[in-house]
Amino acid sequence: MPTKPIPRRRGHWFWGCLMEMIQDRSGFLVEKHEEHGDVFVSRALIRDLLFVRDPAVVYGINVTHWADFYKPDYIKQMWKPFLGNGLVPNDGESWKRQHKLILPGFHKKRVDAYAPTMVEFTERMLDRWREGERRDMRLELNALALEVVAATLFDIDIGKEDSKIIREAIGDVSEILVKDADNMVPRPDWWPSASNRRKKRAIAKIEDIIRRVHQDRLTSQKDRGDLFSHMVFVEDEQGRMSDEQLRDEAMTLIFAGHETTAHALVWTWYLLAKNSDKVAKMREELESAVGDRRLQVDDLPKLPYLEMVVKESLRLYPSVWAYARQAQRDLVIEGYEIKKGQTVTIGHIAMGRNPKYYDEPMEFRPERWNRDFERRLPRGAYTPFAGGPRVCLGKQFAMMEMRMILGTLVRRLEITVPDGFEPDFITELSMHPGERGMPTDVKFHHGLV
Repeated sequence: MPTKPIPRRRGHWFWGCLMEMIQDRSGFLVEKHEEHGDVFVSRALIRDLLFVRDPAVVYGINVTHWADFYKPDYIKQMWKPFLGNGLVPNDGESWKRQHKLILPGFHKKRVDAYAPTMVEFTERMLDRWREGERRDMRLELNALALEVVAATLFDIDIGKEDSKIIREAIGDVSEILVKDADNMVPRPDWWPSASNRRKKRAIAKIEDIIRRVHQDRLTSQKDRGDLFSHMVFVEDEQGRMSDEQLRDEAMTLIFAGHETTAHALVWTWYLLAKNSDKVAKMREELESAVGDRRLQVDDLPKLPYLEMVVKESLRLYPSVWAYARQAQRDLVIEGYEIKKGQTVTIGHIAMGRNPKYYDEPMEFRPERWNRDFERRLPRGAYTPFAGGPRVCLGKQFAMMEMRMILGTLVRRLEITVPDGFEPDFITELSMHPGERGMPTDVKFHHGLV
């Protein structure tokens, strides 16, 4: 059977597409897919990269042929000092074992039990705020999400000092890792550069906190209902996780469990600030389903519009804007030939703006997410948490957290940004609004308590 031709983006004679990607990563994906179609190839230095937003190809990579795709070698090497062999960079038999051990820790009953903490911490944050003061929602929501992760996944009420240490350390690591990814040729971890030393110092600070929590569990020998306790005590035929495995998975939880969720909420805040009619509709639904009491996890099935808002935000401004896979053998998927060793970039942000599947894609329209629309949407056309066996284990946790926090914010606050403010769109490990943040002038909503 003949294969389909794949359009090639030529780019610079030496850099290829690399400099364009560095200047505007998400913009490159959106614009070049519009220019070259749903599948195209372009060189970045010595690598031919395949860019995909075709739902059938994405489904083939994530589901049908998932075992034939690993995380790219250069990305694994980049991640290794930070996440080691945690679930995010891991592959093969090692990944299968870790996934099997950790999966029960994300059981729905265990995750649902975290909902009251999410609401309590959000209200605790708001109780510290004063009418009329200016707050940066990027900083506030990152701090909140980190507190939630610490309490629910590690059962520690993280202090202001620890919270600051982790936020700053992850910021340092993220900045350096993105620069390393842009180089396409990994910098050796032993290289005595200033950025390598800075990265190691940042990682060591987080490791100190993880060791402290780990030692506490070993001393008490008690499962306190948090995910880290589950990981400390869970066993299979090979025994318990090693100290190194626990360190790697804890690092993964801290990073993946707070930053991407926080930034997803930041973009949702921005979209709602620009669409006050959507906020009014959310409040009406919340008042009808919840009344004047605290939001509870059992309320979520009665809040379909709240879920629609989150889904639409993840489509239009996904914090995880793209992800990559590397073919482990020669394959043909939907007629496209993929060579062994080739890196495939799945541009979720480009997929979410494809007019073939999303009418008026730049319009924030939560109402589009009704049952008929979701049934018609092709498999692979919406993958904010990836898909198939490699789907994010924290998907259920993140979706619940975003709804519990957002529902609480909408009931207590007017959702605003200053007149004329437009954020930056910085695509690092997650997409965020950069140093200018997402400012809001605090104004409490008095229609609901």
